[in-house]
Amino acid sequence: MTRSIHLRFATVPSGLACYPRVVLTPRQAVTEVVEPPEFHARVERVKLQKTDIAKYAAVCGFDVAAGGVPVTYPHILAMPLHLKIFATEAFPLRPMGLIHLSNVIETPGEIHPGMTVDVDVSLRMYRKTDAGIVFDLDSQLASGGRALWRETCVFLSRWPDSVERKGGRPPRPPKAPKDARVLQELDVTQRTAWQYARVSRDFNPIHLSDRAARFFGLRGAISHGMWALARALAEAPRTASGTASRLETQFLTPVQLPAKVAIKEWTDDGATRRAMCDVRTGRVHMYAHWTSARYAKEKVPA
Repeated sequence: MTRSIHLRFATVPSGLACYPRVVLTPRQAVTEVVEPPEFHARVERVKLQKTDIAKYAAVCGFDVAAGGVPVTYPHILAMPLHLKIFATEAFPLRPMGLIHLSNVIETPGEIHPGMTVDVDVSLRMYRKTDAGIVFDLDSQLASGGRALWRETCVFLSRWPDSVERKGGRPPRPPKAPKDARVLQELDVTQRTAWQYARVSRDFNPIHLSDRAARFFGLRGAISHGMWALARALAEAPRTASGTASRLETQFLTPVQLPAKVAIKEWTDDGATRRAMCDVRTGRVHMYAHWTSARYAKEKVPA
């Protein structure tokens, strides 16, 4: 039977304070992980601060004057709980080696600035693949017992010899279609990364320092994946996401800083796709598509 660890917090914990434990806590080799535990974390009565939302919207390119809550904003409310889980000694995988593969965001309700919500996070569904151990990190915002926003992040912890294993080598990122519409081109630098870190409170050193990124096996600092998603969605025309929608994202290759990227849009199988691509090569760093969804009146377990 899978062990389950529950964490509850009276207030939103400090994500920044978690990083020493996230980085320095010893972990066993991924090949030795057996029956890893599930984790559940919860914090109640979190207020969606209008000023914080506005700062986030400005950094990510959303129209601040329009008000509202960007569909990606709730992720940063849940992230301190993600970090609390990663910081525990019971979490068996090396957090700094995790690769964010994909995201699904669903919006069965409406979220407004000033609302008070409960935030729940669950880490579970470990499975072994050719590339390594994959798991789901589920987050949810609810109010009055009703789910308003849900997200599933899929992460990978690689086998040390994954490249040599059959099926372990990641496929080469595709290019956007030649007829894709270029919505915007922009420069992405470490200044961009620091601006996003301040509004998201995501101070992962691999995004902020070349030296730190190289220490953890990267060529240099890389952009935050969730910034790339938010910035791509924010670009006009803002047709992406809304109430009762499902947003699916694939993260294919990191944006190596500094970089010049293009936000592109095209239609594939009737679905609109929006992507962040390398201007020089055309390779897709990440792409997202969204669909309408119907939700039953779902009650959230207490």
